[in-house]
Amino acid sequence: MKRFAWGIALMVLAISFIIDNLGNGPVGGGFVILIVGGVLTYYGNQYLKRVKQVSAFALEMIREEGKIDAVQIAQRIGVSEVDSRIYIAESQRKGVIPFKAEIV
Repeated sequence: MKRFAWGIALMVLAISFIIDNLGNGPVGGGFVILIVGGVLTYYGNQYLKRVKQVSAFALEMIREEGKIDAVQIAQRIGVSEVDSRIYIAESQRKGVIPFKAEIV
């Protein structure tokens, strides 16, 4: 979420810099900041999508099997088991997945 928010903030800052300096001189620095903001926004959005996918699969597993299989989630999404466990922990902190859920 931080990357996404910082990316949006940098893009807004860069656009305002470019508009202010359009007739006054070079605006190359503004374009660099705009590109960096776009990259941060893209990767932040990808991270949020993966957290949502992991949360959805984890909740589905809790309903069906009564436990969360981190390895199976990692294989379904195409990330490492460590990443899937990080996403599950983040979802638990946000209150999406209950802390009492068994994770194997």
